[in-house]
Amino acid sequence: MPPTLNQARPYGNSVAFLTDKDVLDNATNIIPPPLPAVICYGRVKDPEPCVPKARWKGVFGDNLYLQTDGDVVEDPEITLEEIRLLETHEPIRSIFQSVPPSSSTERTRILDLCCGQGRHVLQLAELYPHLELHGHDQSQYLIELAQSRAAAADVSDRASFTIGDCRAIPHDDDSFSLVMVMGNSFGYFATDNANVNLLKEIRRILKPGGFVVMDIPDGAYLRKNFSARGWEWIDDTMIVCRERELSKDKKRLISREVVMLTGKGVIRDQFYAECLYNLAEVHQLVRESGLVPEQREEDVEDNTIGRDMSKRGEDLGMMENRHLVLVSKPLL
Repeated sequence: MPPTLNQARPYGNSVAFLTDKDVLDNATNIIPPPLPAVICYGRVKDPEPCVPKARWKGVFGDNLYLQTDGDVVEDPEITLEEIRLLETHEPIRSIFQSVPPSSSTERTRILDLCCGQGRHVLQLAELYPHLELHGHDQSQYLIELAQSRAAAADVSDRASFTIGDCRAIPHDDDSFSLVMVMGNSFGYFATDNANVNLLKEIRRILKPGGFVVMDIPDGAYLRKNFSARGWEWIDDTMIVCRERELSKDKKRLISREVVMLTGKGVIRDQFYAECLYNLAEVHQLVRESGLVPEQREEDVEDNTIGRDMSKRGEDLGMMENRHLVLVSKPLL
């Protein structure tokens, strides 16, 4: 028998989310990667050199990410709330609601870049069945989970997923009306040039007149208000201890997570970093890529998400204070 779906109906919506355990217990196409050998580095005086160059491959490589960040990224009510916030922007709402003429076989195409386990794609597939939705992420584990959830929710005909680097999107030029970069997925590359190149790749696959929405951390806020140390009980047996400090150039937040299980000790000790851009810096990167900001900085500042979203009520880290930044590709 197929797995039973979690019939949570936030805001009256019937979107169905499979839990990570549901999929692993029932799917045959997912083989969780083995956990690396248990390593704890002990006290580290200078964490910045410990950050791997391709740190996102380790952080999002298995289901531990969905456990430690599950209070935000695995809560269907939060996902729906984020979609509702996107709908408050008229250009995005118009794209969501656009229905092609009955004589056309072409659907409005939307890409969720760095989509993770596909939570926004699956929510949109439920709300707007006329859309053609795509998700792309570098994590094979998360994409296979997204594919299994799409199949279980019977939306695979309008929600598809691909695996690969976000700097080489496997789609044609000028092919999407909207590209979403949600869940604090922008700014993982260490240099401004690398982040501009990502925006240029997004511009390539975006239709002229199309839009990009980026859910990004409020760098100015986090630079002043980040928690240097914290700990969070994930459940009764798992605890995460976190250390954070600014990079030497003050442009990135270096984070360390030590994950422990009762009875087993440390199961993960990982380092990662993310750029702390203020809104003026984000808009500058956008312009360098050939895209155009669609909001004044003061309007973006009024559109803050993240606070009080987690029902766990504990350490949100980079997810604590975020902005929705809307940009567009100029018409030819």
